[in-house]
Amino acid sequence: MKIPYSILRAIGVWPILNDASFIEKFISFIMKCICYFFFAFILIPGFLRIFLIEKSTKQKLKIFGPLYWENIILPEDHEFMMSQARIGRILATMSISFIYGAGIFYRTFLPLSKGSVVVGNITIRPLACPSYFVIFDEQITPAYELVFIGQFLGGFTVYTVGSGVCGLAAFLIMHVCGQLRILMRKMNDIVDGHYSDEINPKKRIDEVIRHQIRARNFVKDVEEILQYPCLAEIMGCTSLVCLVLYYLVMEWENSDATGLVTFILLLVSFTFNMFIFCYIGELLSEQGSKVSVTSCTLNWNCLSVKDTKCLIPVILMSNYPLKIVAGKLMDMSLSNFNNIIKTAVGYFNILRSSV
Repeated sequence: MKIPYSILRAIGVWPILNDASFIEKFISFIMKCICYFFFAFILIPGFLRIFLIEKSTKQKLKIFGPLYWENIILPEDHEFMMSQARIGRILATMSISFIYGAGIFYRTFLPLSKGSVVVGNITIRPLACPSYFVIFDEQITPAYELVFIGQFLGGFTVYTVGSGVCGLAAFLIMHVCGQLRILMRKMNDIVDGHYSDEINPKKRIDEVIRHQIRARNFVKDVEEILQYPCLAEIMGCTSLVCLVLYYLVMEWENSDATGLVTFILLLVSFTFNMFIFCYIGELLSEQGSKVSVTSCTLNWNCLSVKDTKCLIPVILMSNYPLKIVAGKLMDMSLSNFNNIIKTAVGYFNILRSSV
């Protein structure tokens, strides 16, 4: 959890404990205000330019994109939980690398590679997010430099939020999968009793039920946390992949190598983040199915009739499917990942043919 904790704590998103000191609460409040300022610094001038300045539909689309993006008992159990944590750390690290790598290219290399454009007697220096500031001219020094740095920091804030949420989701789901793996081991141990100190099978069943309830409650909390970030990821991925594909075609037509590399990195970043959410949702569903199969294939015939009846709530609870639902609308799975990419490509074809 160190990676998402450090990222989200740095921008004031991580919850503050009730007994935290005044200084910690004040710093968290200041960081939130700074984040909101950078969001507004990018969004408001960008939308003003779209609705008040730009007349070309292609230019409006090119501006719109960057505005839119933003309990262990055994050593074996401990080792498996650690392996799940390592997988979560790898996914979080890859997400951070893609997001920040693509973001740095887009916020720095791409506008700087364009160079200044002279229109009549006016020299226009490009920005990562073309904007319109009502109260001052962003092309005049030092306003241009301040706006450039502000947009870079604003982008850095957006990337931090995105990578932090993605890393947190990966860690939480991998932890759930580890707990479900332990649950299956406990289920198999009901009959055998190799790993438990309890001689009475009834007590081993009670232990399984308690662990299953804790795991289910944790899954419910995780689903509550992730349902809206997953929905935002689906909507954002569909829109942004469509727009980035359109930008790729535009840069290809303009023979701009820097633009091509930048938008390819952005495309990989958006797609990989969406893949992580769908992949961990698929892992959770698959692990839930394994728990169901394990509960139904126990050697219950080796138990007494009374103990066998105690297995009924375990089996019933195990057959309830586990999944992450984005906004209570769509399951996060690899099949739906394919559907999201197909939808984005379909919108791109419509956009390409109509603009």
